[in-house]
Amino acid sequence: MRRMFMLLCSLTLTLACSGGDDDEGAAPKVLVNPAPDGAPWETLGEWRLFRDGQKQLPAQRVEPYDVISPLWSDGTFKRRFIHVPEGKTIGYQGDSGWDFPVGSVLAKTFSYRNDARDPSLGERLLETRLLVHEATGWVGHTYVWNDAQTDAVRKIAGDDIPVKFTDGAGVEHDIVYAVPNTNLCNECHGKDEPNTLGGVTRQLNRDRDYGGKSENQIDHFASLGWFDSAPPAASARDAMVDPQGGDSVSDRARAYLDANCAHCHTAGRVAGSSGLLLAWADTANPPDPKTFGVCKIPTSAGGATCGLVHDVVPGKPDDSILICRVKSREPKVQMPPLATQLTDDTGVELLSAWVTSLTGACQ
Repeated sequence: MRRMFMLLCSLTLTLACSGGDDDEGAAPKVLVNPAPDGAPWETLGEWRLFRDGQKQLPAQRVEPYDVISPLWSDGTFKRRFIHVPEGKTIGYQGDSGWDFPVGSVLAKTFSYRNDARDPSLGERLLETRLLVHEATGWVGHTYVWNDAQTDAVRKIAGDDIPVKFTDGAGVEHDIVYAVPNTNLCNECHGKDEPNTLGGVTRQLNRDRDYGGKSENQIDHFASLGWFDSAPPAASARDAMVDPQGGDSVSDRARAYLDANCAHCHTAGRVAGSSGLLLAWADTANPPDPKTFGVCKIPTSAGGATCGLVHDVVPGKPDDSILICRVKSREPKVQMPPLATQLTDDTGVELLSAWVTSLTGACQ
């Protein structure tokens, strides 16, 4: 009997990770299997977050989502998912991070498409990061996908993955993708009280495709009964703009800075004392233009000023420390300082256009 029980358990986990049906429209009943607090599963498959891990098809009560302004991660393709436990709800917040219930899981899978211009040519799944809300707070775990792409194994110390891919501009890359160690999770998510980065209204108030139907994400979550109270109408909710969209260059730059820099450059975070505050709200109508670096002399750059004087010089991106540091990939100069080795050329172009659009002169 014990042997039969073990075989059944093994079969269940295998189906949960690799899927039991090639039809992406089918949704067999696969329930999430949360790990005990402080004892994460050693493989991603054991969590049962996916009914087909290789195809990234989520299990029941696991919903895909997208953000408006993504964090640059060396051109990787990212899929994001939220799991909320049965019988629990999210405390909706309009202008701050949502209050996720204990047991919630946020998952993000990083991959490189072999050729970003043609998804049909396949991809390489690299890692899936989990942010798990335990009774004591949020805890991060990283799972690295095996070569066969059938499951991912938990890695505490990080990993290096050789990978070749062609980006959306047709440029070929041959790099060693660096999976960060789990201690680095709190560098961005907060050391004292870790929290989500994308779990906020301004990032999630957008439409996405749900089975061929476009629907606002927050409205979709509300229809599932996931909130403790009804959110206001989409038009009354805060929302950033797409950094690569058609809005003003100022708002697009603000959205980019919020997603890529504000997790540190916010009051109370690692770079909050620098005075260079880059969150969406901070840059809306700053009482002092120096709030987001205009004519501001850096106070805590650690010598990484690129030989320049001001964070942002109106009309002069080449004289602006901010542009130099976003463009650089020298370890002690680059921004963001972690988990990236390729320059975000479109981000540099956007921020440079924004600086060029500014008027005035630094004294």
